[in-house]
Amino acid sequence: MKRLTTAYERIWADGSAEMQYVANTSDLEVVNRLGTYEDAEEEGRLFVVPCKPGDEIYEIVEVEIPVWNCYVNRFIVQDVSAKQVKYSDDWVDWDAPYLYTDEKEAEAKARQLRNQKKRLESGWIPVTERLPENDDYVLMSFENFSLPLVGRYVDDGKLGGAWYLGDCFDEDTCLANDLFVNAWMPLPKPYREDE
Repeated sequence: MKRLTTAYERIWADGSAEMQYVANTSDLEVVNRLGTYEDAEEEGRLFVVPCKPGDEIYEIVEVEIPVWNCYVNRFIVQDVSAKQVKYSDDWVDWDAPYLYTDEKEAEAKARQLRNQKKRLESGWIPVTERLPENDDYVLMSFENFSLPLVGRYVDDGKLGGAWYLGDCFDEDTCLANDLFVNAWMPLPKPYREDE
């Protein structure tokens, strides 16, 4: 496809720059080409791929053996299509959850996966991730108190839920006592001598 415009970088007196385009052909040809692009976009036939051959693409890799690890691999894009990208001699869908075109995004996601794994291994579940079953006793962690305590989360379904210490139900909530629950974990099974 022959370009209808030429791009120039215009530099202003203050040092800032901007791209400007000048038509190589008549205004009618430019308007017709623009109309064709607008029609294609409205009909869903126009797409912009996130990268081009020669660009770098980043893949998050999780391995289980011998121990769990998560890291980012960098590859050079070999080819692209409307729905897939080719790198390392394999075609992969653009929407693959482990594929990124930005290195910082890939590193941030890998860091998030590593932190998630650490949380799961510690047994603590952040309250922002999920809440315990209604009225189940759990071990609660607090952002402003160093010792974990046993308590439960009660949700009335209308006004929301509240955390309570131990068997206190009609008593004040943890929040009323200036205790801010930030994570919880299920209680261990009771000790049995025959186990």
